[in-house]
Amino acid sequence: MCADYCEETGRLRILQDEVALREWFPPNSWMAIASVAGARNWGTRPDLNELRALLVSQMSLMNIG
Repeated sequence: MCADYCEETGRLRILQDEVALREWFPPNSWMAIASVAGARNWGTRPDLNELRALLVSQMSLMNIG
């Protein structure tokens, strides 16, 4: 399972075996990142730690892990 963020479009996806389980587009993608990682870049340029925090949060919500 991984989190994938496209800086060009702002699309954010949670993938499992290359299948999108969750998908957000701006501004929802930015809010999803900022809600778990803080407002360092307001979710618009997440780093690996911020994507990891989002992934852990989403796995918890989906009861995975």
